[in-house]
Amino acid sequence: MNTALIILDAQNDFFTAENPNLAAFEAAAPIINAAIAHFRAAGGGPIFVQHTDERKPAGSQPWAINDRFDCRPIDVRFNKTTENAFWNTGLDALLRSQRVGRVLIAGFIAERCVLSTLRGAKERGYQAVLLEGGIAGYDDRYTQFTLEISPRLSLEALRQ
Repeated sequence: MNTALIILDAQNDFFTAENPNLAAFEAAAPIINAAIAHFRAAGGGPIFVQHTDERKPAGSQPWAINDRFDCRPIDVRFNKTTENAFWNTGLDALLRSQRVGRVLIAGFIAERCVLSTLRGAKERGYQAVLLEGGIAGYDDRYTQFTLEISPRLSLEALRQ
């Protein structure tokens, strides 16, 4: 079964002093990059999904992928305007064309975009799991709750 790595909202606007839980976002970055490296070594790559709205229009500095992440020009990118990365994007069509059956989801905000995308994947018939340590939100309690109620995969298990 083909697996895709979907990285949500790894954007500059989350890596500012205004983020009340910046340390958790910063801690997730190396885990996400390790998953990216694993996928690249296996001949694949990540799919970056960027939230786009009036506050962070496409092409703006807040919208851009943060430099902490190993995002390359060849990587697939989608814009989303809702919390669910599958809603009104080409993500589902791309995954089906690549015969993906499982998605590994990482990124931000745990209880909103991450959880909504996990549910969106399941509604479309994908086996969906979260990357442990690779998600964060503004409040660690919500991140922990999201992990507790969701299927998840550790970096160590991914590497096996």
